[in-house]
Amino acid sequence: MLDWYFKRALLVDYMLSILVSFVVYCCFVYYKFSLPKTAILLSITSDLSTISLTFAGFILTLLTILVTFKTGAQIPTDENQHIIPLFDIFFSTNLYYKTVILLKNAIKSLIVIAMLGYLLKLVLRDCTLPMLFFFDIIAICSITLTLWRNLTILGLILKLHRKSPPN
Repeated sequence: MLDWYFKRALLVDYMLSILVSFVVYCCFVYYKFSLPKTAILLSITSDLSTISLTFAGFILTLLTILVTFKTGAQIPTDENQHIIPLFDIFFSTNLYYKTVILLKNAIKSLIVIAMLGYLLKLVLRDCTLPMLFFFDIIAICSITLTLWRNLTILGLILKLHRKSPPN
């Protein structure tokens, strides 16, 4: 199940986020609840955009650390495979490259969310502010799912590192 999700992570994240936003929209139309005031919506959008960019920076740091560790990793051969740590073997497998792709896509997604937030804040007028509210819901869901996915990846890497025999 996790492999299926990781293969389609961005698509699943955005589809779930849009679905949640659509459900909230249906509730908004049906129950006629009031939206937050303009200043609050603009503040939330700014906060979400800032959070998104900050989180993209943290993922970029993780990606940089992984690439740095890879440069110092030993290349496994048939003769030395039993003495090389499992974590070093990870760097020579397709899992490493898939991990890097997932992290890069997460950074791209978060940057898009941030830029869209700032752009919407610049161009939307008071009459279209409900769009900002539903964008905020999509942004919250996308950021949350991206955070969950990256914590899952980090957890799997730490689990692999823990299984490595000490040198």
